[in-house]
Amino acid sequence: MLKTSPGEPSGARPASLDTTNTALTEAASDDGGAHQAAVASDAVVVVAPSDHWSGQVVEAIVSVGSEGGITVLGGSDNGEFPYLGEISQGVRYQKGGPSLAPGAILLEVQGQRIAGYTQRDVVAWINHCTRNGNPCVIRTAPP
Repeated sequence: MLKTSPGEPSGARPASLDTTNTALTEAASDDGGAHQAAVASDAVVVVAPSDHWSGQVVEAIVSVGSEGGITVLGGSDNGEFPYLGEISQGVRYQKGGPSLAPGAILLEVQGQRIAGYTQRDVVAWINHCTRNGNPCVIRTAPP
């Protein structure tokens, strides 16, 4: 808890914190403000969004016909995240949309997060969502 002197408002910071914040602000503005910087031994590392896996998530809208199918491998019963295996020619993608890649880690199927699902449960959910040729949104991350 921050303590203030009797004449200061309850939300005021002690002067020692204000000078530290000013030093950090000045250090960050030296490089044009493009990146945040910390001047301390326990510095915070700022990761650019393009370097993080979440910036590489693919969202594909697929329809699976009677002759098509998506193979799912892994799953919690194998101690792994579920990931894509073979994708047959019968899988149709939304026009102009991205396609699924074998080996990609499955994150969501039709808005349902599937981390922790068994392989059998993932297959059952995909079959349910793509029944009768219905379009299904599948979100994946690169392996």
